[in-house]
Formats: sequence, C-alpha cells, structure tokens
Amino acid sequence: MQVAIAGAGYVGLTTGACLCELGHSVSIVEIDPSRLDRLSRGESPFYEPGLSPLLARHLGSALRVTGSLGEALAGTRILFACVGTPPRPTGAPDLTFLRKLLADLRQMGPGWAGGEQPVVVLKSTVPPGTNRWAQQFLGDRFAVASNPEFLREGTAVADFFHPDRIVVGAESAHAADLVASLYQTVNAPLIKTGWEEAELVKYATNAFLAVKVTFANEVAALCDSLGADAPAVLRALGLDQRVGERFLSPGPGFGGSCLPKDLAALRWKSRRLGVRLDLLPAALRANRRQRQRITAKLGDLAGKRVAVWGLAFKAGTDDVRESASLEIIPQLLSQGATVAAHDPEARLTFARACPPERNPGLTLVADPWEALAGADALLILTEWPIYRSASPHEIRTAMAGDLLVDARNLLNPEDAARAGLRYIGVGRRG
Repeated sequence: MQVAIAGAGYVGLTTGACLCELGHSVSIVEIDPSRLDRLSRGESPFYEPGLSPLLARHLGSALRVTGSLGEALAGTRILFACVGTPPRPTGAPDLTFLRKLLADLRQMGPGWAGGEQPVVVLKSTVPPGTNRWAQQFLGDRFAVASNPEFLREGTAVADFFHPDRIVVGAESAHAADLVASLYQTVNAPLIKTGWEEAELVKYATNAFLAVKVTFANEVAALCDSLGADAPAVLRALGLDQRVGERFLSPGPGFGGSCLPKDLAALRWKSRRLGVRLDLLPAALRANRRQRQRITAKLGDLAGKRVAVWGLAFKAGTDDVRESASLEIIPQLLSQGATVAAHDPEARLTFARACPPERNPGLTLVADPWEALAGADALLILTEWPIYRSASPHEIRTAMAGDLLVDARNLLNPEDAARAGLRYIGVGRRG
C-alpha cells in the first residue's frame, strides 16, 4: 500500500521505515529544514537502535522524504499524522501542528485520494475527544481513525514488529479495516474500538507504567530504611501473575517524552471534565521526590567533584527530555559540586538542554573514565551496558574518592565493597 506520513520524528520516521520493511511504500513530509537535510543524506536525525539499517535499505526507493505535503500525498489515500504534541505549562497538549495539518488537508480537499474517501490516521498522542473533533473539522469527505503508537525509545523498531497489541479506533468500519490491513503480517492482537477508547488506551497505559515505576521506588525507599534488598522483594512481587515483572526496577524516577507528558495531559483532561484524580498527581510528586532521594545519597557536596555516568533518560536513546540528569545535575551544581558527565549517545542533546557555558562547574566528557579523574564520588543515572560492565576495581583506581551511588543498581554491592568502594544503591542491602 502507498502511505503518507506527516512528521519525521521518533514516531513518524520509525513507523515509515518499518512499514517499508513490511512491503509498503511510504512518503514522509517533514517541514524542519535541518531534519529534512539530514534525511536527504541518508542520516537519521536521532539515535535509535536498528533504525539506520532500515533507512539505508529503503530511503530513495520505498521510502521518500519531502518538504511538500502535496507531493507526499500523491498516489495514496491514507495519511498518518505523526506531528508533535508537546505539553503546555498547564499540562494540555499543544495541538498547533496537528491543527495546521488538518487545516491544510481541508483546504486541499479529498482529491489526492483518487476519488476514494481519504483516511487520516492520528498516531500522535492526543487527548480523548481529539479524533472526534478532527472528524467534525474535516467533514464527511474524510474518515478519521486513531492508531496510537506504543514505541519505546531504544526498542522502537522491535516494538513495531513485535507489539503487545495493535489498536485502531474509528467510527467507519471501512477506515478501521484499511488501517488494520497495513499490519496484517504483524503477529499481534488487533483491538478495534471507538475513537475515545483508542485515545485513552495510550494514556491509561503510560499512566499505569508511571505508577508502577513509582511504586517500585517507594518500596525501595522502605527497603533503604529497613536494610532490606528491594530487588529481591520486587523480583518476588513480579512473579505474581497479577502484577508482572516489567517496570519494577528501582531507579532515579521515570522520564522521557511520554510518561511525564501523558500524565500531565491526563490530569489536564480530567480537570476539564470535572473528574478528580488522586493517584496520578501523587505519582508525579513521588517521582520528583525520588530525584531528591538520589541526590541526598551523595551527602555534603560543597567543594566535591562528582562524576556522572548517564544523561539520557534511559539506555538506547539520546533523548534527555524529562531525564533525571536534567534535574539532578543542576541540584549538584547548586550545592557547590563540580560535575564531569558522560553518556555514550546523549552528550550533544544534553548540552543543548543544559549548556555547560551557562552552568559553571559542569563539564561533558567523551570518555567515562575521564569523568572519574579526580572525582570524589560517582553517580550512575542511566543503565547503559558500558557502565554495567565496568570493573569496580578500575572505578576505584580511577577515582580520588570512594563513594559510588548506583541509581540504576547496575553493579554488585559485594564486588564494589571488595574493590574499596562505599556502594549506595536504590533499596540495596550494602
């Protein structure tokens, strides 16, 4: 099938490349000149494992990228809207890009679909009611469908080909069938719903995951006070089939572009509807408190040099949006510490969000061992394999001090102790 996609961000570009791998032809329209230029040279504008080989295989053949919406729509009757919906200060998603896209489509009319009714698929995360509004805005000449994405940064390609489920929300059975047919070779349960149900599935999923992460961190806080081992407790808990093992690892709190944003949006929508939510605001407060707990594990920071390993909000991505590092590193600096930080992929994105020239005392380095030189303490914030495999003896030798705060519980406390390190994990028995 010939498919058009609006937006070459994480969702749009990954979806487009993966659809090509399924045998479809895809045209992506991208209005950002720098991103369009990089894609025209065959370069991915962001780091995502497994995506570059797909781009190399399909760009210029099954996958085309253009700056023209009309050019992207030629020869297709289905358009995926994968434009950004960033949060406003109120928590409300900013739908400016989506409204602009829909206005352009309405002005163009349905002629690009070759006499068929065009289907506009909202894949961007939008609050419940948006697809219904989009259908009313576009009118009966178009059909609107919701097809929420469940792509995790760092595993987005694998998530596309091996999803837990595929959700399609529409009032038109024909539109739902057309969207579902794109995934007919993907082995996953297909859930067909109405618009609001499909929209809410995405928000409910991320809200539940955020609560689950928060619960794991609160159990770890109890374990810290009791001298108990949180990984042992949570591992046993996760074996209960009613709970499940995933997302029960203590750490520095959830971050990224999805969970914080979607919780804020769901809270905003609930206020608009007059529905009181108690659990989700508590999860957001607890997440902020978790970052404070991590910082407190370092003790008095005045005049100390701290090495930080990990800037991305999780391993496998260069994304630092809502990452623990963006909150914790400024806290370290404000308490009188100097910081040398490393990340194998996210140094540039972190530098744009937290420029060292505007943050005296902060240095970003290209080698993790360089960060340790002269350090009084090491703080691990991201679960990159390169950090997990680091030798505690080599860490102790490279440092001036002996304090290791492992916010991801990557290293073995006993090995660290034998190497002469004062190991502090998250809910770990030292």
